Amino acid sequence: MIEIKSLHSRLPTDKLSTKRVGFLKHIIIGTAGHIDHGKTTLVKALTGVDTDRLKEEKKRGISIDLGFAEFKLPSGQVAGVVDVPGHERFVKNMLAGATGMDLVLLVVAADDGVMPQTEEHLAIANLLGVKKAIVALAKVDLVEEEWLEIVEEDIKSLLKGTTFEDAPIIRVSPVTGFGLEKLLHEMGKIAGEVAPKNTDSPYRLPIDRAFSLKGVGTVVTGTLWSGEISLDEQVVILPKGLSSRVRSIQVHGHNVGKAYAGQRVALNLVGVEVGELKRGDVILPPGYLSLSRRFDAKLYLLPGWSKPLKNGTRVRVHHGTQEVMGRIMLLGKDELLSGEVGYAQLRLEGPMVPKRGDRFIIRSYSPIHTIGGGQILDSHPQKHKRFHTELLEQMKLLEEGKSMELVRLALREAKIPLSPSEIANRFELLGSEVGPCLSSLVQKGEIEILPSEGEKFYIPSSEYHRSKERILNYLEEYLRENPFSFGVKKEMVRAQILAHLPLKMANVLFNKLISSGSIVQEGDILRHPEKDFELTAEQKKLYDRVYHFLSKQKFAPPGLKELSESTCIGMEELKALLERLSSEGKVVKVRYDMYFSREAVEEAKERIIVFLREKENITPAEFKTLLGTTRKYALPLLEYFDTLKITRRVGDYRVLQ
Repeated sequence: MIEIKSLHSRLPTDKLSTKRVGFLKHIIIGTAGHIDHGKTTLVKALTGVDTDRLKEEKKRGISIDLGFAEFKLPSGQVAGVVDVPGHERFVKNMLAGATGMDLVLLVVAADDGVMPQTEEHLAIANLLGVKKAIVALAKVDLVEEEWLEIVEEDIKSLLKGTTFEDAPIIRVSPVTGFGLEKLLHEMGKIAGEVAPKNTDSPYRLPIDRAFSLKGVGTVVTGTLWSGEISLDEQVVILPKGLSSRVRSIQVHGHNVGKAYAGQRVALNLVGVEVGELKRGDVILPPGYLSLSRRFDAKLYLLPGWSKPLKNGTRVRVHHGTQEVMGRIMLLGKDELLSGEVGYAQLRLEGPMVPKRGDRFIIRSYSPIHTIGGGQILDSHPQKHKRFHTELLEQMKLLEEGKSMELVRLALREAKIPLSPSEIANRFELLGSEVGPCLSSLVQKGEIEILPSEGEKFYIPSSEYHRSKERILNYLEEYLRENPFSFGVKKEMVRAQILAHLPLKMANVLFNKLISSGSIVQEGDILRHPEKDFELTAEQKKLYDRVYHFLSKQKFAPPGLKELSESTCIGMEELKALLERLSSEGKVVKVRYDMYFSREAVEEAKERIIVFLREKENITPAEFKTLLGTTRKYALPLLEYFDTLKITRRVGDYRVLQ
């Protein structure tokens, strides 16, 4: 047998440099198992660290909260160890520690065998998608060989049908040191098989501890799920939306300049108080991910749960280090039976920061038991009609997770032009995934590019052509009903046809239609490119009559009422006719109810410019005299010239702009 002291002497003891910590593969080993089965004792035997840090833990001899240790494998690889409590009352704490595990060290005491929390912890690890496991059959020095064989068979039965079916079972005794070297060898071997974490995605750190250190300030710890986080990084802490900066970073007690996905990380944060933070908060880059109160998921009900899971059941939802109450809305069925898999929307009673692909656990409301879990398919879905025919097909697409289909779905459901970043954010795709998909869809004619000020927006071709057809039909119908109109104001078309679009997106769509020649724009007027209705002979007479009246009275044109009476044209028809004259540039709308001929306005402008070049300023009275008109007409003209920035008002005077 190997003594613990000699075992530790064989482990690497050199401190890691920042560079070495940064570029090794990083893994998290998490313990699991029933209370008093020796998890903490085994961790201490392997690492030399007593992970029971609380006074009550020392007093009662059991783990209550999470414990952490640095573990240097014989290969030199460094792992973080998360030691979780085994008591059923502290499964909530265990769940917070289970997040981010790469390798489960399932500890089963030989004298007890498989117990309730052994099964529950194993189920949780399986539901969370942990791929690797080792079973440490502990306290083997307390039982006979025959009993050990029975317990091993029970363990194999427990593992059957799970991801861990082929997990090795290593007999150990932390007290005597028996089997520890073999366990170390096996852990090193399996640790080498763990896939590297994703460092391409932005960083995400669920907080499992927040505390304050004298002379340091606020410190948070957690397992870095993805990405890389550096010194002086600006961070956001959700769900409160707090902003902070990373003052310092530690990994396994070493100060580093950068931490990587898969590491146990401690961050010293600036600008936030420890009382503002709690377990379950998430540290993210500004603008990455957002809060949600519901998500769509593939849901699995554990085989050991005897009751059907009915639609609307209230449950405890565990995601990352957070617990939120919520209700399960089953999609396509009214209940889920033991061991069944189905689709569901979870509607939460508090905000969460979910991401597509994340795993979660559900526990019954009361009494509290782990009953199932699943994988998030859509982190920001709309509320669904539960038995909608296309819903299950959409869920299957989300489950398959093919980038091309997700891009198609994001564009199809939005019904508005989207930028590449908006498309990527909808289903948390990487930009490197979205770009090639968009190029392919454009080549296939499935989507249209809408350029705007150096940006590109995309919309399904079907939606683009539908909008185009609706606009052209509206322009044609409007001109048919309003023959004096030269076209339709752009804002009116937007309000009638594109009211569902934000103003910027409506303009992006208009610009595409205009640049392609689908519609014609003149000023703020839109016209049909092929439907320019000619005036009838009678309408042309009315058109000429109005223009003649305005030209004849030059600087004192008639108001709308007088013009209507003088020309015998109805008020609505007259307004449309004036709009056409204005669009054609023959008259100028100086005020909402006052029109001048173009010639009169140009002459008035020339006169005031010549006057101001000689006299420097002019009063309304002088301008009135200059035109030979009254104040009623002179003031609106002056105000019109102000808007054109020809003149500028200074007190009671006008000067050249």
